[in-house]
Amino acid sequence: MKWLLAPLSWAFATISFLRWKLYRAGVLRQKKASAPVISVGNIAMGGTGKTPCVIWLARRLTDADFSPVVLTRGYGRTHKGRTVLQGDALTARLAGDEPSLMAEKIPDVPIAVHPDRLGSAREVGVCEGRVFILDDGFQHLKLARDFDIVLLLAHDPFSGGRFFPLGGLRDGLWRLREADAIVVVGEGGIPPELRFLAPDVPVFTAVKSFTGVKTLAGKTVESRVLETSPVLAFAGIGSPESFAETVLATGAELRDSVWFRDHHRYTIADIREIERRAEECNADILVTTEKDAVRLAGITPRLETYVLSITMNINEQDNLLKLIIDRIKASKG
Repeated sequence: MKWLLAPLSWAFATISFLRWKLYRAGVLRQKKASAPVISVGNIAMGGTGKTPCVIWLARRLTDADFSPVVLTRGYGRTHKGRTVLQGDALTARLAGDEPSLMAEKIPDVPIAVHPDRLGSAREVGVCEGRVFILDDGFQHLKLARDFDIVLLLAHDPFSGGRFFPLGGLRDGLWRLREADAIVVVGEGGIPPELRFLAPDVPVFTAVKSFTGVKTLAGKTVESRVLETSPVLAFAGIGSPESFAETVLATGAELRDSVWFRDHHRYTIADIREIERRAEECNADILVTTEKDAVRLAGITPRLETYVLSITMNINEQDNLLKLIIDRIKASKG
């Protein structure tokens, strides 16, 4: 089967490299926004913690008296026009699950949703302290950025070293040298290969930590409700294995799990199948992610369902924030 995927993988790699070269040579021109742009991205398919990192960055920049705006594509949305969320999130089906979650978590920060991120920046406009946070922006070469944060998973930082679909890479390892900071997420430490792939790039480590439990309606409950309880976990995210680890960290007894593709739109039939699986393994409780919870709007499982809240904890985060703020100030000077 691999030999069938190899030509597609080579084609993907070639297109990625040529596109990057055309931008670097100036044949394809980058456009500048009217305020500094900080990108949060990765080089691999799937989840590395971009959304928690964007939320962390937006909060810290707000605390530092900046006025951040998140520019995001809005994967899986049905409303194709440009949308700006602030606090009152649309449903995930209209705006996308990640923008809806961001609007809930950082209600004072505008979330501009549209594939044309430069157009979103122009529509939102500038004000004192304006900073644009480019969500999933490392491959969005059309928009110039002032600082690139690249996230890697500690347990599989280079996605097997092969391009999609043979592996998980969506960009070349050579581009890690262009990052302004690399954040390695999860247990396992800093990959030694980074000393050669990105010798001059500051590297930080981070973990996604469990912070609490709430109901689908958003009511906070005691985390001990899951201790020793037989549960079934379900999610449609890029890295479901990390969510399974989070479930186990609560003290719950994980009886089974049901994983869907990233950004999956849930149906009643999906929920009934999840409930059937829970009955088979004698699980009394369902648990899912915050990102999945926003996609469950209008669907209520018959079993008790809890949502696990997580946050990103970056080691030496003050040093990372200083690098970012220094670059913001330099770009305005």
